[in-house]
Amino acid sequence: MIKNLFFFISLLILFSCQIKKQNHISYLNKVNDIDNIYRLKNDTLTAIEKYRKLFKEYPPHNSHLINEFQTYIMLSDNRNENFGGKESLYKLIPLIAPNWKYNKYDKSLISIYKKYNIDSIELENRITDWKKSLNKKLVDSFSKAFFRNQEFRTPKYIEKLQTINDKKNSELFLWTFNNYGFPSINKIGLWGNSNVFMPMGNMLNHMAGLDNKHYNFFKEKIYEYVKQGECAPEDYAEMIDKRAFIEGKDCVYCNVSNSHIKDSLQINKNRKDIGLPSLKHSRKINSDYLKKLK
Repeated sequence: MIKNLFFFISLLILFSCQIKKQNHISYLNKVNDIDNIYRLKNDTLTAIEKYRKLFKEYPPHNSHLINEFQTYIMLSDNRNENFGGKESLYKLIPLIAPNWKYNKYDKSLISIYKKYNIDSIELENRITDWKKSLNKKLVDSFSKAFFRNQEFRTPKYIEKLQTINDKKNSELFLWTFNNYGFPSINKIGLWGNSNVFMPMGNMLNHMAGLDNKHYNFFKEKIYEYVKQGECAPEDYAEMIDKRAFIEGKDCVYCNVSNSHIKDSLQINKNRKDIGLPSLKHSRKINSDYLKKLK
């Protein structure tokens, strides 16, 4: 009886984890709703409370430019609200580690770690541990792939040679999907060997070519990775919208600022279907980010 009960509980936990993985788009839409409360309605306290409930249900995550877990911590600390103290700051480290090259210069971020007695040495050690956790084989492979991705595009585009490189990268994606799943930032990071920059959206953009015989498979497969939280919706949108542009069709998600938009209602529905904020919300996010850079 006890063995059966233990087996049932184990199955329940496993099933719950799978549901969470499949519900990442639902999670992203909840984040967008909360960010809307904070960013467009200026209701910080409500946003903090909703984030607190959200992170009791879901593991820490930072979406593109929203950085919800980091935002939750910073807003809470500014308002003297409980966010989990050191424990939450440790959970934040894997989220800021991929772009530590620049995040280490974020004074407000570093100061909150100092406030909770986590010094720069401990931070650097934990960042080093995170780097060691990456898949070295994939880091090596995609460092080369991202070099190939730009090798004959800049400063002069040599179509024939770049097409060969894109085909090699397409085959690498297939091999990676079959052996490791999606090459997420948790597996390969953002900065590869020799400090090569590895933005996945840019690579997927170049997988949208008409000569990529795997495109239709990529379209379906990567969408599954978006649902699982392995691929960022922005990166997926780059590939889909690039293909639409090549085929002379209207953009599906219109995630580029100069996109020609005919039906904003339909586009916002498309965006919500993969967890992207609405067009208006996205413009505000980008505007706030640019202001922060000044």
